[in-house]
Amino acid sequence: MKWYVLYTRHHHERAVYDRLRQKGFEAFLPLAVIWRQAKGGLRQASIPLFPRHIFVRCYLEMYTHLELITMPGVIRLLEDAEGQIVAVPEAEMRVLQQLSGAGVPLARAPYPAEGEGVHVVQGPLRGIRGVLLRGAPTTLLVPLPTLRAGVAIGIGQTQVAPNADVWGRQTPSHSPEG
Repeated sequence: MKWYVLYTRHHHERAVYDRLRQKGFEAFLPLAVIWRQAKGGLRQASIPLFPRHIFVRCYLEMYTHLELITMPGVIRLLEDAEGQIVAVPEAEMRVLQQLSGAGVPLARAPYPAEGEGVHVVQGPLRGIRGVLLRGAPTTLLVPLPTLRAGVAIGIGQTQVAPNADVWGRQTPSHSPEG
């Protein structure tokens, strides 16, 4: 089974997610917490981290494909530039699920990210690799190449270690002598 991305109608993510779950599909809808103005003041609200996108894990056979794209609220399955349906690598899904389950505020970020490659060494995000943007506040940008997007997380500089690039390859701290 592979993970695919459903592209939905505007503001139909939760309804499509519920329909997928009712039909027995494994679905994932990452959420971001934001503050909204309400009558009584500010209140927290959860919104989709990637608007109009829902992840679904299945064997994509002809019948399943037809069932997915005819579901109310679904427009299509996400495709690449050549028109091929995009399958999200398992490693990217694990990172996205770890980010969503960490209980930290998430925000969508630009892709590609430029900065110092780091990996998180402590806390609920341990093992996550990304790009560190120093400033106030310090931000970790985690790239998701398949979606051509990233996720931004506020993080303490003591929680990360340098010398790891965002793709998981160790980068040397000095050049070897030959």
